[in-house]
Amino acid sequence: MGGDVQRLEVRKVRAAIYARVSFHDRKQHGDLNRQLELLKNYALRRGYEIVEEIKDRTSGLKEGRRRIKRIFELAEKRLIDKVIVTYPDRLARFGLKYIERHLNYCGVSIEYIKPKEEKEPKEKLIEDLVTIITSFAGKLYGMRSRKVKKLKETIEKELKENGSN
Repeated sequence: MGGDVQRLEVRKVRAAIYARVSFHDRKQHGDLNRQLELLKNYALRRGYEIVEEIKDRTSGLKEGRRRIKRIFELAEKRLIDKVIVTYPDRLARFGLKYIERHLNYCGVSIEYIKPKEEKEPKEKLIEDLVTIITSFAGKLYGMRSRKVKKLKETIEKELKENGSN
């Protein structure tokens, strides 16, 4: 029973924080900063080491987002243990299960700090439909065009009026 004392080195959880807003709404810049602050405070309260802060100003539908690729790169190189996001739809509007599966395969978990709001199936369908149409219209006209904004407003109005019948 000599003086051999083994030390257990406790490593902090390494986290990347990810905040995203849709790029077509300039007013959301403040929301991006609020998300980032919320995520930083959350990580620090839990004693996580923030390895990287990742900000995205793009549609959650867009494939090939550089910032998502950055998360994959950090995960694949085993540089992070967690990705912290406010809501699931901030990470992706569609295909979220694929992102979660790949990160899990790399040994990385995703922590959503605000539970997903439970919505009626009809309400979710309307939101998804508006998102898809807005995305495709944006590809045709440019996301900041007045045509896209007007189209989105018209679709939302029609779906809400006809959806409540």
